Order: sequence, then structure tokens, then C-alpha cells
Amino acid sequence: MSGITVVGGGPAGSMSAMYLAASGRDVTVIEEHRESGKPVHCAGMLSPETVRMSGVSPDILGSANSADVVFPNGKVLSIGRRAPMVYFVDRADLDRRMAERAMDSGAEFRYGIKCRKVEVSRDYALVQTNQGDMRSDIVVGADGFRSVVSDSIPGNEPRELLTGAQYDIEYRMEDQNRIVLRMGSEVAPGFFSWQIPMGDTTRLGLCISAQGSAPDYLRHLMKISGMEDRRIIARYGGCIPIGRKTSHADRIMLIGDAAGQVKPVSGGGLNPIFRAAPYVRDAVDRAYGIGLFSASVMSLYEAGWRKELSRELSRGERMRKYFLKFSDAEMNLVGQLFDTPAIREKLGMIDFDDPSAIVRPILAEKGVKSGFLKIRLRGKL
Repeated sequence: MSGITVVGGGPAGSMSAMYLAASGRDVTVIEEHRESGKPVHCAGMLSPETVRMSGVSPDILGSANSADVVFPNGKVLSIGRRAPMVYFVDRADLDRRMAERAMDSGAEFRYGIKCRKVEVSRDYALVQTNQGDMRSDIVVGADGFRSVVSDSIPGNEPRELLTGAQYDIEYRMEDQNRIVLRMGSEVAPGFFSWQIPMGDTTRLGLCISAQGSAPDYLRHLMKISGMEDRRIIARYGGCIPIGRKTSHADRIMLIGDAAGQVKPVSGGGLNPIFRAAPYVRDAVDRAYGIGLFSASVMSLYEAGWRKELSRELSRGERMRKYFLKFSDAEMNLVGQLFDTPAIREKLGMIDFDDPSAIVRPILAEKGVKSGFLKIRLRGKL
């Protein structure tokens, strides 16, 4: 019987395991794939602060200090600043380094082991795998959007599920320090697309919230981006769960996509993971300290990370719901409204970890509130 089983060897599992092992806990991480970092499910576009919080030094493939935001009618709003907005990180390398850091702290990693079911009893949690059963005091579910651990908690499906697709394409962007973000119902309904320069290749991807095929939208995006006939080097896909009812139960804690800890506006998940992981350790310390592993003790984890993140997540969710009501024509009007030197300057200072924080400074600009009101009234006529 092991002390703690962490299901999933990605960043959520590795960061949790690192904190737990560093505090002296017996930690076993099981990962269904043969290594950490594969397959890749992320664009690898991280803020400087998120890279710092990872605790490792991953390979940096590039950076961007400017962005072109393309509205449905093709209008381009260019924003920028001197310092990097984002780094382009080798995600596979980041994941591997984080796993190595957890191992160095004392965590054991076992690869090729797939969790099939988790059952909790009075005395232990039973993790059923393709290589036999494991008994643990606590299970940390860091097993992504299709979380088997989360499935052990009734009614804990994601509130919203985005689907995504991404290609690495043999195409060199002219400006290697500029990303391109596109929006609109014909490009990425309910979300946005991204175009990232990576030397002689370009990473092109999108997420959608509507029904439909993300790869179909991506092929259309290749066409309008001038890459229709270019060779596709690598293909990626996945889903992003936004929000779940709970992240804990008896002897169970969930982190990362398994907990729906995703920024509603950007779809980013690493920053919330890095900020939630210390609370996993705190709840575990409390559980062993008093010898109780009930949901009430595990709830200390949920209370901690929600206090840390709830303001940003709820603000982002409100912003997302607001803009989901906009038609393409209304979004085009937003593009016109934002096309002033003062607003472009403010947008250039956007925090990619908390993009919704830019709302209040923008609304403070003269004419913006009344402009939004006119746009919404127009949509109701």
C-alpha cells in the first residue's frame, strides 16, 4: 500500500508530486504513456511568469512582444510592447523536466500504467490499473480532461468542453516576434485561433465551443492564412474542460484539467496548476496530521485554490459569457471601438495569465462603456 498515488505524469501530476515528495510523503505517479510530455496537447505559448513558476528551465523556442488580432471582417488590431508578452516553449521538454524535478524530490514515476477506475472505501482508495490494483491513502487525479479519477465523483462533468486542433506547418512567418489571433464564427466559433512563429515552421491551432469538427475549421484556417498547400509536420488535438462542480471527495483531490482549472478566456491551464499544487500538499499534511482522509479534510485543498483563483476565474467566465453573445457583426464593431491609440496601448500591456483584468482599464476609457451599450442595443434590434 502506497501513501499517495498521483494519476497522470503531466505538469499537474509532476508539480503535485514534487510538493508532496519534498515534504517527505511516499508518492507514486502513474502515467499511461511511456514518457512525460507525449503526446503534446498545448500550444506552448506561456507568459514569462508561468515559465518562472514551473520551477524548471525548458527550451525556449522564441517569444512574441506583439500580436495581430484579426476580427471577423478581416480588420487587424495590432498591439505590442517592448518586453515579451509570451514565450514559445517546447512543451514536451517542459513536461519532462518537471517530471525529473519531481523524481529528484523523491517521487516514483511508473510509466505505461493506465488507471481504469478508482474506488474509495473507509480504509483506503483502490486504483485499478492495467497492471493490477494499487491501494493508497490518497489519490490525486491529474489525468486530464478525460479524468478517470474525476469520474469516481458523481455529477462532476465539465461545465463546458472546448475541442481543439493544432498543426505544425512548414511555413516561415515574416515576423518571428508576432503572434496572430483570429476570431469569428467561420474561424473558431466560441473561441479563437492562434498562429505562432517557430522559425521555419508555424504552429497553427484553434479551439471551438460549438458543434462541429475542429480539424475542419483548422483546414479552413490554413486556407485563409495562406498555408493551404504547405506540408503539415505534426498534428495535435484535444479538449479543454472549463469548470467542474468540485475538485475533492473522500481520499481524492483533482488538479488541472481533471478539476476544470482552466482560464475561461485564454484556455490556459498551467498557471492555475502551479498555483493550486501547494494546496494539495497542505491538505495532505493536514490529513496525515489528524489521521483523517475524509472529504471535509480534502476540502481544505479546494478552499485554498478557489481563494487563490476564484476572482480571476469568475471574472474570466463573466467576460467569456458576455462576448459569446456577440455576433460577428458586433465583434467587428468592437474592433472599431478598440482601434484608438489609448486602447491599443492598454491592450499591449495585457497579462496573458489574466486577460480579463484588462476589462476595467479599457472601460475607463472615454466612450467605451457607451460604445458597448450601443453595440448590444444594435444586436437586439
